[in-house]
Amino acid sequence: MLLNDGSHDTIVFLATEKTSTHKSKNMTIFPELFFVSLKAQAGNLPSFRSAKTKKGQKARAGADGAAGPASATGGTGGAAGSVEGSQRPLPQAVKLSTGLVLSVIGGVGQTLAWPKFGLWPLTFVCLVFLWRALFGQTFKRAFLMGWVYGLALGLSGFYWLAEVMAGYGGLGAVGGFLVLLILAAFLALHQGLWAGLMAAYSTRIPPLDSRLLGVPMLGAFLWAGFDYLKNFLLTGFNWTPLAGGLSGSLEFIGAADLIGVYGLNFPVALIGLLLAQTLTLWAWPKIAWSSAISALLLAGILYGYGYYRLSHFDQTLKSAPSLNKTVAILQASVPQDEKWDVNFRDKILSRFTLLLENAVQQSPWLVIWPETAVPFIYGLDPIETAWMDETVKNFPRPMLVGLASGDYDPDGTLKLHNRSWLVSEAKVLGSYDKSHLVPFGEYVPLADILPFLKWPFLQGVLGAAGTYSPGRPRPPLILDGVQIGQLICFESIFPYLARARANAGAKRLVVTTNDAWFGLTMAPDQHLAQSVMRAVETRLPLVRGANNGISAVINPAGRLLNRSVQNEITTLAWPVQIPQNPEKTLFTRGGHFLAPFMGLLTAMFCLFKYFRRRHVAAGRDLWSRKTKRTTYEL
Repeated sequence: MLLNDGSHDTIVFLATEKTSTHKSKNMTIFPELFFVSLKAQAGNLPSFRSAKTKKGQKARAGADGAAGPASATGGTGGAAGSVEGSQRPLPQAVKLSTGLVLSVIGGVGQTLAWPKFGLWPLTFVCLVFLWRALFGQTFKRAFLMGWVYGLALGLSGFYWLAEVMAGYGGLGAVGGFLVLLILAAFLALHQGLWAGLMAAYSTRIPPLDSRLLGVPMLGAFLWAGFDYLKNFLLTGFNWTPLAGGLSGSLEFIGAADLIGVYGLNFPVALIGLLLAQTLTLWAWPKIAWSSAISALLLAGILYGYGYYRLSHFDQTLKSAPSLNKTVAILQASVPQDEKWDVNFRDKILSRFTLLLENAVQQSPWLVIWPETAVPFIYGLDPIETAWMDETVKNFPRPMLVGLASGDYDPDGTLKLHNRSWLVSEAKVLGSYDKSHLVPFGEYVPLADILPFLKWPFLQGVLGAAGTYSPGRPRPPLILDGVQIGQLICFESIFPYLARARANAGAKRLVVTTNDAWFGLTMAPDQHLAQSVMRAVETRLPLVRGANNGISAVINPAGRLLNRSVQNEITTLAWPVQIPQNPEKTLFTRGGHFLAPFMGLLTAMFCLFKYFRRRHVAAGRDLWSRKTKRTTYEL
């Protein structure tokens, strides 16, 4: 029964009482229970649910009959007819076409939050569009809208992949676009599944359970979980995670040193969903205001913690014991279409010789070459290998040199590695082989299982460098007692790899990369933003050396102390402050454990609220068998 006292609506749950006798004891049971569902229906009229008994079905039919005339005549039409339909209507589910448009806007908005555009506040509102699209939809429609959101995110976020495949993979414009489309469509499945599950969850439980924090918290947990899985699925390719779009605001990403970027997805998604709930349920002031205040409080906590950490590092870097070491980064800006062309080898080697002459004038502690800097395979091309040996022998400062290197197994099998050599005074101090290779860029995944992957047009994607083999885990490189954690190119997008370097004792991180593949797209800026996140997660200084940019020096707070101009031929020299005893962040110690832990608590909370509400609605408290009259105020 629904009562209206004129000032606010009150839902009163009443049960039909029956008495039965069992072992001479009377027991009161309530087989028929009616409650008002605020789920949007045709005409915004409330629906009634009852137990599947003849008496309950008759009562339900009577209730629907009382509501029906009110809808047709516009009058009151009984107790239920004067309810939410005329005073506080829920928003109707949008049309399919409208929902798809909203999904595209949300997906593109998540991309625009990343550099180059840098509209990072969109990170908090992109889910608002998706939530409005799937509100009140069926599982299938919601899945489609979520999938379209992910597809728009992929096509706009790494559109440059089509250019890479077309220009350097030999697939042509059509083939390159098809590769992009297939990858984006596959990665979008997780957004589709998320949207479908959220639509199903929010329509299957009593609506009062899904209002304040239940649905947004569960939605944020699922989003963080699905995004985390993309870090590993099919070797992992999660180029634009939700929280990564906040890299333009060091205050908001400060909490990454606690829970990592994938853990940070949880509060970021929660803020977005709370804002979505505020706008969707604006007709219910209590719910809307509670959601808005919760979103603002959570955003304030994130910002406040980040601000505190920035201030802390500004003070700590001034007073804590540290080493000031100047690094010089060689940015040769060799175009990708020239790099492996033998006609340009002399030109490229001469350019590096000039950059080394500029670097030695800075008296650097370390000179950093980019990934696979020179156009030959060290150890297999004798003339160029001799040039490299002579250069190392005559250069007076230590160098970290990126080379494609070839080794032979005991059985005579040639293995190519994407390798960095740490050399000083003609001595090799250590080396690191790239362990997480780029699928279809440095190797073909599952090629031994799926023979068609060895077809010539796919092999063309690999380019002149051939197929690489992953390296084995190795300890950090050591120079003058300073441990260096090395990441090569694609590895910098994976938090667990940077965390492993920090746990192994690294006091600074070095990222070497060749971003010439990306041209003038937004990919180099996105790739740099990933390095900023790795510095914040580990709170270690990070030096990034890129063939054509963007080379940069990043401090533990995530600040860019210096950066190069893209496609500039330059030697970037800058002092790096290396803490002698860097603190190990919570993320470094525990990884992403905090996000699943919060997600487990969230799931337990939602289940508890769901079952408790059902017990209360049935006239029983969860903790006792006492019957009672339960009233909810909207």
